Amino acid sequence: MRRHRWCRPCEFSPAVVVILACIVVLQFLLLIKDQDGLFQTDYSEMSKKSTQMKTETRIATSGVLPTTETIDTFRTCTCGMHYQVNGTEALVFPSTPKKKVLLAIGIPTIHRVGETYLLQTLDSLISNMADNERDDVIIIVFLADRETEKRTMLATSIKNKFGDLLQSGMISVIQAPNSYYNAINVTKLTYNQPIKYVKWRAKQNFDYAYMFKYSMGRSSYYMQIEDDVKTLPGYVDSIKQYIKEQTDEWTCLEFSELGFIGKLYHTEDLDKMAMMFLLFYQEQPVDYTYLYFNLVMTQMTKKLRKPTLFQHLGIYSSFPGKIQPLKDRYFDNFTKVFKADNPPAEIITSMSVYLTFLPRLAYQGEGYFWSHGAPTDGDTFTVVFQEPQKLVRVVVVTGSEGHPHDRIEYARLDASLTLLKTDNDLKCTNDISLGFFENGNIDAGFLIEKISFKVMCLRITVTKVHALWVIIKEIAVFVSK
Repeated sequence: MRRHRWCRPCEFSPAVVVILACIVVLQFLLLIKDQDGLFQTDYSEMSKKSTQMKTETRIATSGVLPTTETIDTFRTCTCGMHYQVNGTEALVFPSTPKKKVLLAIGIPTIHRVGETYLLQTLDSLISNMADNERDDVIIIVFLADRETEKRTMLATSIKNKFGDLLQSGMISVIQAPNSYYNAINVTKLTYNQPIKYVKWRAKQNFDYAYMFKYSMGRSSYYMQIEDDVKTLPGYVDSIKQYIKEQTDEWTCLEFSELGFIGKLYHTEDLDKMAMMFLLFYQEQPVDYTYLYFNLVMTQMTKKLRKPTLFQHLGIYSSFPGKIQPLKDRYFDNFTKVFKADNPPAEIITSMSVYLTFLPRLAYQGEGYFWSHGAPTDGDTFTVVFQEPQKLVRVVVVTGSEGHPHDRIEYARLDASLTLLKTDNDLKCTNDISLGFFENGNIDAGFLIEKISFKVMCLRITVTKVHALWVIIKEIAVFVSK
């Protein structure tokens, strides 16, 4: 049976959780009801205590923005939290309305100075989705620039590449009216950050809240990513499986350890989360507010799926001049290591295939083959060349960063000189042994000296029952021209 190796989630001290949750809930209720009383909290003392917690949650310390006017300690704040999004007016391109789906993926984006990854992100999401999953997913791109020219440029690039998906309603491009941001009024600084940065992150709170409000009722679950990430083959099914694995109630499931990437919520909670983002837009960056929201919703531990499903690509932050080369430590790297020839071939295996981790991914493209169950004695994995090849070197790498033990331990590699074809079968014969696997890998070199004929097949044959599933990450074939 498959053995999962999940890391134990970080745990909060119960006493601190109760104190923190009470503070946030009381502030939340006081602001919603516009009550006048002064609620005193010693944030500096809380900050000292928070450094002792082994958690990613941070307590904000705030300072008053220098001004010649007196700023009330508490202001009456509607902050746009009751703003209603007109779904039709928000759409940049008219599209066929989709019925309520399983998953909505939100992507806020702005024009960046430097390299732009938006189209690459969309392409990764779509190409790594199985055809039968497209009816279960909608992708919502929010153009968050205030300048019309920048929004138009991004919208045009999306339409040129994904026009058919815009028309079908699988991709929606939305924007907010400039009047929506009139409620932003930065009157204090927190985290010792300069006014320009605080204004930028305050707007980001409004951007996210707008996306939440637009997405309400359109799906069962909502997940947000950034506009500079890539994902993995089969990621939608992995999300479904992780949801099914939950044995207790949850507020947020995480599929990336970074920022606000890959955070999954029940869509029914989006309105409350939008209100919280709008209420505390001055005090907190979005990456912290969602942590507080999870606590208020009584989820006391992080539920991070490992390996994660999204990797951060970008270097340039959406804040001008900020460099942010973050990488997710738990993301499996699917990129092939060897720059091999890999001539055209058909890939065949007797092993069951897990989800969309197809056999061909071990030989070409980004991805790898993953067996559905442990291989047994006699199982095979075969590369059948379209034309006979003169081999120089063959390398097979198994296992992955996320699953280093899912590797081939007991197997041999053969080259076949002859291919017999029938109506129902392909049979490789006239075998020459290239060696046996060691520590999950094999590197057979100097083959020109060993094999004087061209070969038709390469075949991995399992020689002993394995305990775990196996991943064939890369098959690299070098040939003589």
